[in-house]
Amino acid sequence: MRKLLSFALALMILTGLCTDAFATSDYDCSAWLAYWDAESALKEAHAFPDSFSSLVCFEAYFDTEGNWILPPESQQLLEDMRKSDTPVYLSLVNDVQQPDGSFVQKSRDFLAQQLLDPAARNAHIVKIMQMVRVCGVRGLEIDYENFKKDTELWSAFTDFIGQLWSVLSHNGIALRVVMECGAPEYAVFPEGPVYICMCYNLYGYHSGPGPKADKTFLEGLGESWKSVPGEVHMAFATGGFVWNGSTVENALTEREAQEWLAQQGEKAKRDPDSGALKAVYFGDQKTTLWYADGETLAFWRDILRDMGYTHFDLFRLGGNDPDSLAVFVGENS
Repeated sequence: MRKLLSFALALMILTGLCTDAFATSDYDCSAWLAYWDAESALKEAHAFPDSFSSLVCFEAYFDTEGNWILPPESQQLLEDMRKSDTPVYLSLVNDVQQPDGSFVQKSRDFLAQQLLDPAARNAHIVKIMQMVRVCGVRGLEIDYENFKKDTELWSAFTDFIGQLWSVLSHNGIALRVVMECGAPEYAVFPEGPVYICMCYNLYGYHSGPGPKADKTFLEGLGESWKSVPGEVHMAFATGGFVWNGSTVENALTEREAQEWLAQQGEKAKRDPDSGALKAVYFGDQKTTLWYADGETLAFWRDILRDMGYTHFDLFRLGGNDPDSLAVFVGENS
C-alpha cells in the first residue's frame, strides 16, 4: 500500500510538472511576413524557427485586368520560407495596381467585377489556380476586404470561397480566408477553409486616439465568431499609431514606438482595459501614442483563449522586440 501511495504521489508531482512545462500547448501561433519589410520579417522568423504553426507571405495583388502580380520581394520571401518545415501560405489581396504604378487598396470595384457574375467568378478562380501552380505554393490565403454592408457582395464572396476551396482541396492546396471582424453579421460561410478574424482596427486611421483592441471589443468578437465553421484564427496587429490631435500622423512598429518615446523623453503607461501602452506629448499640439508590446498581445490572446479559441495570428513580423515575440508565442510564459 505504501509503495502504491508513493507511486501515486510521484505520478501526481510529475503530472504537475509536465502540466507546467506544456502550459502553452493548448494554442498555436501563425504570423505574416510583409514584402515591404522582408529582411526584418525574415530575421524575426529565423529567430523563432519552431514557434509558428504557419507563416504567410504577404502579398500578391492584381492589375486592372484582373491578372495577378507577385512582387520580387514576395518571391524572395517564398523562396526563403520554403527552406523551413513550417507550412507557408501566399496571401492574395484585392489591391489593384494602376497603369501609372499607383494602387487602389482594398478595391470594392474589383471585388464586384470578379465576384458578382458567375462567369467572371469562374475566370477569376482559373487565374488564381494559375498563380498557385506558377508560384508552387501549397497554401493560399484570400485577404479580400472592404465589403462594407453589401450583402449581395458578401453572398457572392461566400460562393467564391466555396468554389475555390473545392478546387484547391482537390489539388492538395490548403486555404485560409482573412475577414473583417464584422463578417459573421452579413453572411454564412462554408465549411472547409481556415477562417481568420481581424481583431484590430478598433482605433486607427478612421478615428481619434485609442488602442487597436480592448477587452470589450475582443469579447464581442469572440461571441459573434462562434458561428463561423471549422478552424478559426484570431489575428492581432503589432505596433500602433501616433495621433497629432485627432488625426493619425504615423503608423509605428513596436521598435519605432520605443524610439519615439525616447526622443520625446516620455514613458508609456499601460491601459488596464486594453493592455496597450499609451503616452501623451504636449509640443506644438497634443500628440498621443498607443501601441502594443508582448504583454499587450498576451492580454488580447488570453481574453479569447478563455473563450475557447486556440489559434492566434500576428500581423506582422518585422520591427518587434524579440522579448515581445517570445511572450506572444509562449516562450516566456
